[in-house]
Amino acid sequence: MTNEDNSRRGFLKKAAAAVGVTAKTLISAPSDSVSSESAKYVNDGHLQQKVMSQKQYVLMTDNEKEQMLNEILSNHYKELA
Repeated sequence: MTNEDNSRRGFLKKAAAAVGVTAKTLISAPSDSVSSESAKYVNDGHLQQKVMSQKQYVLMTDNEKEQMLNEILSNHYKELA
């Protein structure tokens, strides 16, 4: 793993942490004045935050990248035909 990979991974970790802090700040416990509809969005935000915190960043292999690109291009050319 090169320094570039480490710095990219470090950047992504810091960005994810910043998003988490921002989301937690924005999605704080609903006050009495918050409508029930807004409370649903708050609960959805907490659920999404919990799901995303359990995921791991996994690098794709070159073979996986090539397969994905081929699939995208194949579908693109099917749509043009």
